[in-house]
Amino acid sequence: MFFQGNKKPDNTHEVVEGFSHLGESLSLEGEIECRGEIEIAGKVLGNVKAKVLKILESGKITGLVKAERVEILGGVIGNVDASTIYIGKNAFIRGDLTYLNTLTILEGGDVHGMVKRMGQSKAKYADDDKVRYLDQSKKTQRAN
Repeated sequence: MFFQGNKKPDNTHEVVEGFSHLGESLSLEGEIECRGEIEIAGKVLGNVKAKVLKILESGKITGLVKAERVEILGGVIGNVDASTIYIGKNAFIRGDLTYLNTLTILEGGDVHGMVKRMGQSKAKYADDDKVRYLDQSKKTQRAN
């Protein structure tokens, strides 16, 4: 079920210390903390913290997810907090996403929750001023 060693991630040149794989037939209840990379193909009921986390198509986490990089191809029921988040076309998330650098959601990725970028103060939406202007214009027109 668990394979240890050093694995070089597919999309970077950085070496991640340790690699673990939770197989498709595995169901685990409890907390997972991994200083390296972990792939989850089975079911986890509990929070997962890792440097690099990949949830495969058959994988599902019910709990909070925190990592530097997260790739979700399966499902998460809980909030996701990461520097970089990648959501595949068949993935589903039922919780909030908080990211620092990059958020990628492929067409078909199903996200129900809020999306926030870390380190941003209260976001000002570009349309806020336009909406205020339109509301004020309507009030002015009614008064005339």
